[in-house]
Amino acid sequence: MANSIRSSRPAHLVQIALRIWVKVHIILLALRVYGSVKKVKLVISEILKMDRKVSGGKRKYAVKNGKYWIGIYLPAFPSKNFDRYILTEMNKYLPHTFPINSYQQVNFAITTKCPMRCEHCFEWDNLNLPETFAVDQLKQIVSTLQKRGLAHISLSGGEPMVRFNEMLELIRDTHTSTDTWVLTSGFNLDLSRAQKLKHAGATGVIISLDDIDPEKHNTFRRHNQAFQLATTAAHAANQAGLMLAISVCVLRENANTSFLIAHAEAATAMGADFIQWLEPKAEGNFRGKDVTLHVEQISAMETAFVSLNHDAPYRHIAPIMYHGYYQRRLGCLSAGKSSFYIDSRGMVHSCPFCHSSDFHIMDLLNLTDLTNKKISACPTY
Repeated sequence: MANSIRSSRPAHLVQIALRIWVKVHIILLALRVYGSVKKVKLVISEILKMDRKVSGGKRKYAVKNGKYWIGIYLPAFPSKNFDRYILTEMNKYLPHTFPINSYQQVNFAITTKCPMRCEHCFEWDNLNLPETFAVDQLKQIVSTLQKRGLAHISLSGGEPMVRFNEMLELIRDTHTSTDTWVLTSGFNLDLSRAQKLKHAGATGVIISLDDIDPEKHNTFRRHNQAFQLATTAAHAANQAGLMLAISVCVLRENANTSFLIAHAEAATAMGADFIQWLEPKAEGNFRGKDVTLHVEQISAMETAFVSLNHDAPYRHIAPIMYHGYYQRRLGCLSAGKSSFYIDSRGMVHSCPFCHSSDFHIMDLLNLTDLTNKKISACPTY
């Protein structure tokens, strides 16, 4: 495997230098935008406060393909896409006249089809219904969102790899101003398909691995090859030079330090550039079930999150993203503020875990005046 496509964790001193470089770059960008030291101080202060609440301290970087990555949902640094992302965040605190994104991230379920029956599936009600959109319609939706400014799109489902050839067309048609990630169980993702994704322009894949015990993961996904598919897909993604994130839904029985460390070690050994922690929500197949984590479990996750991201013994661990951590400190960044979710039937929701069914995506795309199309706020955060 060529070194140029491998992920790596920069050495500690390099991490420090990267943080300084990024901070200086953002300050210079703010000076160019505002032309006022007073305004720059205000905006930078707000951005740094937000960043600390998201990361739990100082960012840990990943390096791949000669680029620096701060998170799954942020463009690579340095790049024009990164600058536009930051300009969009600056505009929230102090409006300016430079181009910004209307949406920082959209999760788009492009298929109802899936070979698995995962216990926590948030698309459970839509699984294996007739497809809503032909590929040309998928392209129309993404193209329209891009014209309004879109930093990141996640293609999900169902299982998006079921529509692999159509998804390749969609990715090829997506402008390079938008990072494109594929959310998958690992189904159907071998080296050949991973290389085709990379060649088409995909940024990376987020592969679900909900337990490091193969039998437990297979049981949770209700598929006897789920673990093998996930690990094979992770290896293929790395070989192809795709960014790789490993995502886990942390259930009550796993919301403890020993599991979280063991999972992070395993994900890092699989070549993960990032690790994503999700909390179970009473939505989809979990609707009406008592799955919400207890206070002490959330506390254990937050402590492990900060330790794994910032303590010296864990510098080798891939950067971890834990949405619940920042949501309890900042509020939800989805719910139409920075992102939203389009389900496989075309309905727009606050996020995959807050099913608000506010309107159909085609209603949004056909309007020039969006004032009457509001996305519901997050009921939890």
